[in-house]
Amino acid sequence: MNLQIQSELEVRRINFEFPEQIERYWFGKSVFKTHLLNSLTILLPDIEQYLIHNIKNRIKQIGNPQLKQQAQAFIGQEAQHSQQHSKFWDNLHLFGYKFDSYLHSLRAILFKALESRLSISLNLSISAGIEHLTNLIAEYALESDFMAEAEPNLKQLFEWHAVEEIEHKTVVYDVFQNRTKNYLIRILGLFISNILVLFFLIWGLVILLYQDKKLLDRKVWQESIDFFLFKDKFFYRVLLNSRDYFRKGFHPSQKNNLFLI
Repeated sequence: MNLQIQSELEVRRINFEFPEQIERYWFGKSVFKTHLLNSLTILLPDIEQYLIHNIKNRIKQIGNPQLKQQAQAFIGQEAQHSQQHSKFWDNLHLFGYKFDSYLHSLRAILFKALESRLSISLNLSISAGIEHLTNLIAEYALESDFMAEAEPNLKQLFEWHAVEEIEHKTVVYDVFQNRTKNYLIRILGLFISNILVLFFLIWGLVILLYQDKKLLDRKVWQESIDFFLFKDKFFYRVLLNSRDYFRKGFHPSQKNNLFLI
């Protein structure tokens, strides 16, 4: 087995604090960008827990000591991500946002449908697909200085998370490959993961915009179209990212983005 693994990962114990005085539209006063990232910060903690569960279910069977160490560190990093992002939920609740039903649906799909009913191999494949997408998001956030106008505490949160996503980008893929190299399972996991993450990201965005009575706001629509289709071309980036994953000899280490760390 030819494992290509990052150098030793560090689990950083970080304690973010989000003052109550943070503005409602904390991302350069943009309603769209604020709620896009709010949606992500609502989505991520349970996504991270899903990833952790799947790696824990496999870690005892990993015979490669280096990969096992990486997997343990991955669990530590993702636990920190889940904990730190969920802290901002208190601020969102103070603003009056409600997302309990959203979380109930997300958890039902992640833990009652996928984790409980699908095979370990397919759950690992979905996890690897999620990591492939979040690596793209992290790369874009750091490469374009996307967070430049964000509130400083939240800018630091997302950029710290982005750095660690790139740092551990090979781990879940290698754990999946350690379990099985089945190409069809790998591609199926990518499809499920992309649909899952993008659906809940956009659904969360719609919920928050609706609660703010901004769902039909012309400026919000213009910014969203620019981000997803024209200026930032996020959906196009996702398609290109998926195309890379389709190559038989694909490995996450082949993407040269470590310099962004």
